[in-house]
Amino acid sequence: MLKTKLCLFGYVSKEDKGHVTPCSIGQLKEGFRSPDVLETCLRIAVAAGRANRREITREEFEAEKSREKRKLPAWTPMATWTGDRRKKEDAIANGLVMADLDHLTAPIRVYERNIRPLAEEGIVRLCHLTPSTADDRSTGGLRIVFRCPGGMDVEQAQAWLYDRLTDVPEECKDKCVKDLSRISFFVPAHYILYPTAGVDGLDEAFADIAPVAPAVPPRPTATPVTEAAQAAQAKETGQTATAAAEKEFPTDFKGIAYTDIVDKLLGKLGGEPRQGERNTRLHRLACHLRAVTDADEELLMHIMPRCGLDEEEVRRIIHSACAGNGIYYLSREMKQVLDELDPTGEASALHEPPMPQKLPRLIRLLLENTPREYHPVVANAAFPALAAYLNKVTFDYIDNHSMEAALMHLTIAPSGAGKSCVNDVIHHITARMRARDAVSRERDQEWKDQSATRSANERGKRRPTGLVIQHVQPDMTSAALIQRLHDAEGRFLFTHMDEIDSLDKLKDQKFTVIKNAFDCADWGAERVGKESVSRSCQIKYNWVASTTPGHARDYFRRALTDGALNRLNISTIPQREIGAPMPVYGRYTEQWDARLAPYIARLEEATGHVRCPQAEKLARAIAEELSDYAILTGDRTYEHLSWRANVIGYRKAMVLWLAGGQKWEKAIEDFVRWSVQYDLYCKYLLFGEAISRAEEEDNACIGRRGPVNMVKEMPHTFTYADVDPARARRGMPTGGRYAAEQVRKWRDRGYCVRGEQPGTWVKTEKGENLK
Repeated sequence: MLKTKLCLFGYVSKEDKGHVTPCSIGQLKEGFRSPDVLETCLRIAVAAGRANRREITREEFEAEKSREKRKLPAWTPMATWTGDRRKKEDAIANGLVMADLDHLTAPIRVYERNIRPLAEEGIVRLCHLTPSTADDRSTGGLRIVFRCPGGMDVEQAQAWLYDRLTDVPEECKDKCVKDLSRISFFVPAHYILYPTAGVDGLDEAFADIAPVAPAVPPRPTATPVTEAAQAAQAKETGQTATAAAEKEFPTDFKGIAYTDIVDKLLGKLGGEPRQGERNTRLHRLACHLRAVTDADEELLMHIMPRCGLDEEEVRRIIHSACAGNGIYYLSREMKQVLDELDPTGEASALHEPPMPQKLPRLIRLLLENTPREYHPVVANAAFPALAAYLNKVTFDYIDNHSMEAALMHLTIAPSGAGKSCVNDVIHHITARMRARDAVSRERDQEWKDQSATRSANERGKRRPTGLVIQHVQPDMTSAALIQRLHDAEGRFLFTHMDEIDSLDKLKDQKFTVIKNAFDCADWGAERVGKESVSRSCQIKYNWVASTTPGHARDYFRRALTDGALNRLNISTIPQREIGAPMPVYGRYTEQWDARLAPYIARLEEATGHVRCPQAEKLARAIAEELSDYAILTGDRTYEHLSWRANVIGYRKAMVLWLAGGQKWEKAIEDFVRWSVQYDLYCKYLLFGEAISRAEEEDNACIGRRGPVNMVKEMPHTFTYADVDPARARRGMPTGGRYAAEQVRKWRDRGYCVRGEQPGTWVKTEKGENLK
């Protein structure tokens, strides 16, 4: 009875994985018998079975598993605790070690062949299926808790155990469970394979277990530093190092200990580096950790391993990793680490990059009357309307291609979120354009009225020239759009539509229009009817639209990878809280319009080919940062989205520079850098997973190899038994009939002849010399 009450472990609730409370064997039994645990694991098992049967994708299963695992409480098999925080330094080892076998085929068979003999030897004390196990147990994982051999630490003990599992694939052995603070999720009682008595056998299984001193010395604690020692330290590493040593550093990221993050991440990057790998491995580690440390170099110095390098070398590595500007998103590896360690899923969630405090003067003016929660949307949606005032103004991008300020903005937000917040600003920006258009519209209508009243025998008047109408209605057919583009004489058209469905009037041309409009490419139509529009012109068409997330995904579901989506500048608005106060707008007065007028006038006055060295320098810097991040994460979706996100940011920089009288301000750089990151954030948030799946499907149809000569693979003298494996490797049917037919064709072509021994064939000179 006393043994049952002894707290050998720690209990970690599903609400807060950062805290821990003492856990006895009795409490351990209760966790395994919990009805909530049973229901949660059954849902995961059903999802795993559906994934195995390909009823859902593997990505959908992983997302479902991640959501459900957050609902599971956990325990710490390797340690009990001195405090209530799950800190590595507060762990007291209990003499047990945890090991994981993941992604197994037939986990029960693996247990019977490998784990059960070790359990019978008294080495393994507990073995159970993991929550990822399918309902038919055809796939899943095993959690093994065993007694640590004397003189070994956790890592050595794991390696010792894995060496004894000779027929388990190496990729199934999780070698990242090195920290005493690592948790194990509770599973239903019937998942326990050993002890054979299930939860009732836990008392006997842990009867000889008691807290012991850690095998690995704990992290040294701070000790008083004498004045002489401080002076020596300042001489060796500088006063900054001394200040850092005295500073209180955070120990976790959103409840997840930095020590856990570093250990697991280092394992994903290849483990402890060998001689010659240390600088590169630590630099990659620091690059991944930037996102969870706000690129704080002192904090990174505090949590980074040294791997045998001196302090100054590690400091240089960290400084190099943090040298770039911008907002650091979670890399794919870091997201995987946080998903595995995260209790709530919030740690690895995408978070909106904050807008700069100091904004360009024009942006500040445009946002004066807009509630703060709508600032990101309005700041981005204003650019297509502003850029429409530029007439044949070109500039070179960093790839030396000449371009114009073609911009299209789409707001994607839930119903009732406030997507109309852009209306007033755009209405005032386009006021001058609409006033000018009114004259042309009146002339156009007069010509239409005259044409409608003429008799059949009268010759109609030619359509007037100079009918420049830039602010056009969104529900245009292809013919109407071509006519308006022709009338505009090289100027931009602009449309503000409430719903992106307005583009449906263009029918199957809508995505072509988007792609060609971004590139200002030639576009048109060939028709034979005398009344039909038949011409081609450069398409310059800026627009602003909005829609809801569900409709956006449905609208672009067949255009995720063809380049239409990544040519759009996308913004979003978070769902308002229930009962939140109504946003209050300011008033747009004549004085406000008068302050805006000089910016519009400068855009209209700009002409010809222009160059802004500061904008070019910024575009190169952002391109380099985005490229580094794409290489770091290995995320091809991010790379594809980032290319045109930077182009959009560069065009915005040029619009701000021209509107400001071709004067550069530091705030432009900060705003454009944020705008690029915000655009990528929105695209990833709303379309990232869908684009990734679509790209995988697209690439799946690409052949990985060409035809391979099977005759060349045959030995000089061969039999039908040699032909079958070659056919099997190519997915071709096998068996005596198929092999005989294949050899007959080779014989007819003169590549082989019958051998002296029955059933054998011998390659001819022609067959031997095949390439």
